[in-house]
Amino acid sequence: MKQRRLFRSPIALLILLFSCLLSPVSTLSQNGPQAAPWSDPLVLSRTAGRSTFPGIVSVGPAGDLLVLWVDYATDPRGEVLARHRMGSTGAWTATVNLSASDLTDDGAFIYADAQGRVHVAWTHRGTQQGSDILYRSWENGSWSASQSLDHTSTYMPFPYGLHFVEDVSGTLWLFVTAGSGVTHTVLRDGVWEPLVPWVYIPGVQVLADVVSGPDGLFHVAVLGENQDAPSGCDPWLYDAYYTTTDGTTWAPLTNLTYLGTIVYDVDLAFDADGALHFFWSDNHPRCSVDSEKSAIYRRVLQGGGWSSREEVTNPNKGQALLDLAVAVDPSGRLHVVWSEGLFDAAGLATELAIRYRWWAGGDSGEEEIVWSSSDDSINVDLAMYRGMIPVAVWEEGSSSNEEVAFGQRWGGWQVFLPLVGGR
Repeated sequence: MKQRRLFRSPIALLILLFSCLLSPVSTLSQNGPQAAPWSDPLVLSRTAGRSTFPGIVSVGPAGDLLVLWVDYATDPRGEVLARHRMGSTGAWTATVNLSASDLTDDGAFIYADAQGRVHVAWTHRGTQQGSDILYRSWENGSWSASQSLDHTSTYMPFPYGLHFVEDVSGTLWLFVTAGSGVTHTVLRDGVWEPLVPWVYIPGVQVLADVVSGPDGLFHVAVLGENQDAPSGCDPWLYDAYYTTTDGTTWAPLTNLTYLGTIVYDVDLAFDADGALHFFWSDNHPRCSVDSEKSAIYRRVLQGGGWSSREEVTNPNKGQALLDLAVAVDPSGRLHVVWSEGLFDAAGLATELAIRYRWWAGGDSGEEEIVWSSSDDSINVDLAMYRGMIPVAVWEEGSSSNEEVAFGQRWGGWQVFLPLVGGR
């Protein structure tokens, strides 16, 4: 087993020692040699239990990183935890419990705005207490107190879908979804407005992603009915749809996946030319007649029309692809990470590793292995550290004992990287 060396000078080694004393993090073991462009992962959660659904954001020119996840190690109902990597030193601070309650806290979403603030929202609920959308923000190294953006006496059996997004004017919105129901609130002068009345959009089952477009509209990816569902499990699987909204009026849904594929995960991004890229993964369940294969596909909206479906992952025999995440750097280069393994004899995805690739104009990089081990690596998220360096977080481990892992890309077009804390 070959270990990556992240030290470039004695000064870096001194920073490392300081970082380890401040807040230790451990590393993972792998199968085979690690791909040179990526650091060996750090374990951020370090808890005996389930640490799930991590998200990561990069904040401002200093390069602070914040990682969020829902942890079930100390409370089986879930707690929202976070860690911060300081841009000035590369050291990871101690884990912070943002929810710290005796009720269920889950469905967390993290977002960094253009002003260098971080916003977190999640669902807080109890059978006797009803349900709340709770919110905290981070600025200049400090977390705000928790506040409720909405309360209902109804207990929600599942968490709300939550999506922060800034419009073209820099105003921050929070979209809230429950099945086909959608509402939103807006942050004005530091105060969140009350949620607008719910609207119900026929055909929407899951609002998967929202991005702000140069046309002043929000562009939305939706999971809905699998329209080509002749038999098997296809009637219970998803197609992916596209729509737009100004926050009040919603355009009709357009099915972008329809024939030959079903949808497991989806993500959206605009490139430097203002073209919208619509990525989705097909996990190819054995019971599906509609799905042709497991792959990640893309369609592009440019000049008023959608391109044909394009497979963007390298085809491999027996490959199984699950979740994906997309990020864009300031030059408009698209960066994609995903979870990929192999189907076993029972049709289950195994040996799931994290892979990465970039696109810029008509050019693209080769696929890179971010991490591969004997454990499954799933639920990956991606951010651009200081705007140009891909950093990823994901779940690592068995279904009853996941940890949150962090990896950072080296080489390529990047400049010298600061030390990753704890290494």
